[in-house]
Amino acid sequence: MEAQVDAGRAKAIGISNFNEKQIQRILDSARIKPANLQVELHVYFQQRPLVDFCHKNGISVVAYASLGSRGAAAYIKERFGGQAA
Repeated sequence: MEAQVDAGRAKAIGISNFNEKQIQRILDSARIKPANLQVELHVYFQQRPLVDFCHKNGISVVAYASLGSRGAAAYIKERFGGQAA
């Protein structure tokens, strides 16, 4: 991917579903650090340590499933009772 940035075919490098250890390995070895991390992130799965780690290292974070994942309705019903939305 660094070669693609160097050739002008990409403006930045992004990663998806990486954890802190994997990101740190990239930061330690890559010449161009990732600009963005895409991960599942919503009110029931906030991943604060991962988000804080990324922000500390200048990596923006974008959420997917920001309204919750497929199992969120069952989780809400189990945890809070009543019907899930």
